[in-house]
Amino acid sequence: MVKSAIDDNCIIEAVHDVPFSQLHDELLGISERRGYCYALNRSAARIWELIQVPLRIGSICEVLCSEFEVEQDHCAIDVVDFVLAMKAAGLVEVKDVEVKKDAESA
Repeated sequence: MVKSAIDDNCIIEAVHDVPFSQLHDELLGISERRGYCYALNRSAARIWELIQVPLRIGSICEVLCSEFEVEQDHCAIDVVDFVLAMKAAGLVEVKDVEVKKDAESA
């Protein structure tokens, strides 16, 4: 089940039905079925590259903070905004991760 609020523990994965290609500093994707063209700047393109496999938002932010000069809090806000826009466009899946309690510690 997908939460309405996206947090650091949510897993994001790209939907692979829209091909993206590099054009200069951007990634461009064209969806004939949807009738849209998507242009991703350098940081958005990096997120897109990372989510070709399922990845937690927190892990995405760790990578971006190490590669770009951005603070963790600001990065998290921007990544969530990006994910929400991509989810609305049908380009990503968002999966909620339940935190499992250690039954043996009880």
